[in-house]
Amino acid sequence: MRYLRTLFTILFTAVLSRQAAAASPDCAYDPARTHLSRIVAADSTNGPIYGQMVQGADKSQVRTLALLDHEIVLTFDDGPLAATTSVILDTLDRHCVKATFFPIGGMALLGSKTLREIGERGHTIGSHTWSHPLSLRSMPFERIKAEIEGGFAAVGQAAGVPIAPFFRFPGLGDSPEAVAYLASRNISIWSVDVVAGDAERGATPASIARNTISRLERLGKGIVLFHDIKHTTAEALDGILTSLENSGYKVVHIVSNTAYQPDSRVLANPEILRSMAADAARTGKRTAPKPEELNEGVVTVAHSEWIELDPEVVARQRLAGAIFAAEPGM
Repeated sequence: MRYLRTLFTILFTAVLSRQAAAASPDCAYDPARTHLSRIVAADSTNGPIYGQMVQGADKSQVRTLALLDHEIVLTFDDGPLAATTSVILDTLDRHCVKATFFPIGGMALLGSKTLREIGERGHTIGSHTWSHPLSLRSMPFERIKAEIEGGFAAVGQAAGVPIAPFFRFPGLGDSPEAVAYLASRNISIWSVDVVAGDAERGATPASIARNTISRLERLGKGIVLFHDIKHTTAEALDGILTSLENSGYKVVHIVSNTAYQPDSRVLANPEILRSMAADAARTGKRTAPKPEELNEGVVTVAHSEWIELDPEVVARQRLAGAIFAAEPGM
């Protein structure tokens, strides 16, 4: 009998805890607790490039997010991977901030539960190709399109909700041909300003923290690149965010003013998608990597878009009185 009472108490407490967690507002939208500076909707019309690190692309396509001093954008590549992505999500929640994730299509299908959690926690989801080929720029053009569209299709399917038309090249390896294609599809390209160095050989939580903070100090603001498949990143993130907060940095949450629209002509070509799988089988490479391994650049908050993007977030924002409006022309 005592065992039953104890079990009932545990179960009842767990139910109450879940209900309280579900009812509690997201602290990112609580003015008293948030470490968000602003929320901005990024325009993807004609494929602008955000971030200063470009390789083969025409630099005239680079657009500014008009970040203020000590404003940063947090981005994470290559996931999802439950063991590390979940830790990162918990850390972001603890610091009351939001990030943008660029999952790989194959990883997204394998980790759809974790990917859905990313969306449910209010983060932005883009895409990072289907299989993360570092040789993307040297591939035949039809394969480049298949990698791009297949990645978006897989991420969208795994997420179960519309995703942003935000794309990041593997290894930041852009090319004029691929950039032009993305522009024709109204998909924005996300480069970076600050590389955390978590993909470097021998990276440790200490080196990642040191790299991120010192590189940000030189620029004073920018888009920061992490990888959510790295356990060292998961270990380092809490200390990094704490240090940045103590130094007066705030996070800008980037959302999209449109959703990704599939290209049915590419996805309807079974030969393209079959060739991707066949090449992977022939070379022995996995289609997903191993875990170890709105207007001419103007960015602003369009309140009319929030209802379409996430009505629940809007409701929470309004309750908290925490809609962060950008200055006109930002």
